[in-house]
Amino acid sequence: MKSLTKWIFATVAAVLMVGSAQAIDAIAAGTVKSIDADKKTFVLTDSANKDHMFKLGENLLVNRAGEESKGGLKVGDAINVCYEDNNTPWVSHYILVQQGDFKGCELVRGKVKGYDADKKELSFVNDAKEVSSYPMGEAKVRQNREDAKIENIAIGEGALLIVHSANGKSKLMSIMADRARSQK
Repeated sequence: MKSLTKWIFATVAAVLMVGSAQAIDAIAAGTVKSIDADKKTFVLTDSANKDHMFKLGENLLVNRAGEESKGGLKVGDAINVCYEDNNTPWVSHYILVQQGDFKGCELVRGKVKGYDADKKELSFVNDAKEVSSYPMGEAKVRQNREDAKIENIAIGEGALLIVHSANGKSKLMSIMADRARSQK
């Protein structure tokens, strides 16, 4: 009986350790201070003038003026970065460079609350539990890094939005849902 109890406690402990090691996405903003290509890292200086080290993730996408690529980050770039907040250095997987039509845009992380097909409007709950609605307009829709239709995105699915805000109005530029990341 003692060995069964020990086995149960060991199993529970292992499950808790694995569960706590799962990546949790977060978003940071600032300016790229330095890049170390050999170590595949960069330093971001935030608005409080504090430096943060990030690792360039294996599946990293960099969005520069609406064009996505596997690299192209430069010292001095003003960026928003979505990263896994479970280890340091943090592992970045999506970087939005504040340039061109995407200057003034920001990344917003959360879950899809719903889609009103008649109004062509997306309802979204961000990580702070604030609900926002965005007209779809010409917003790009992707699921698991592939082009998709908004109807393919499930309610409750985790997503990363690119939102442009100006004059008190927000415009949805892109919604990127990732089922694998939603499960974390």
